[in-house]
Amino acid sequence: LRASLGLSENDFVCIFIGRLVKDKGINELVAVFDRLTRTHADLKLLLIGMMEPELDPLLPLTLERIAKNPSIIEGGTQLDVRPYLAISDVLVFPSYREGFPNVPLEAGAMGLPSIVTDINGCNETVENGKNGLIVPPKDEEQLAAAVEQLWADRQLLREMAAVARPMIHERFEQRRVWDAILQEYRDLEKSDA
Repeated sequence: LRASLGLSENDFVCIFIGRLVKDKGINELVAVFDRLTRTHADLKLLLIGMMEPELDPLLPLTLERIAKNPSIIEGGTQLDVRPYLAISDVLVFPSYREGFPNVPLEAGAMGLPSIVTDINGCNETVENGKNGLIVPPKDEEQLAAAVEQLWADRQLLREMAAVARPMIHERFEQRRVWDAILQEYRDLEKSDA
């Protein structure tokens, strides 16, 4: 898969999975990678998802950067994202707002650290410095610093990867969530009685 996407074994691959729209922070993400890939030839951005130009269009400059920068790779819409996560080093998910995002959970379940924004859902999935990094939304400088930090510090990256899956399993394993919901209903039922 890496070869089919033009990735070498030595490339450091950051992946984004989701709709390629303004509200997901794609304008900032592409700007950051357009800048960083000028000095870090092994840094790649893999975009998995589709654009929605009618609903939430990207800036024309963002579209131009995606088209012209060979280090920014469009992988299109994929029904199964696991192979793409498996070939990546870190998830970058700079969304402006989410309900409860599945993508950081999926990445963590695959043992991938995440760089996410400090918004509801994302900041519940990632513990800053432990299984990923948290940056402010819409902040290109902080996003660039987080990407560069994990690109430069492979030991930190490995440490985060080692705890990513266990943290997701412990916090979000389905049975635990179902049991917590059931207990909440039981507590509500007792308080109504």
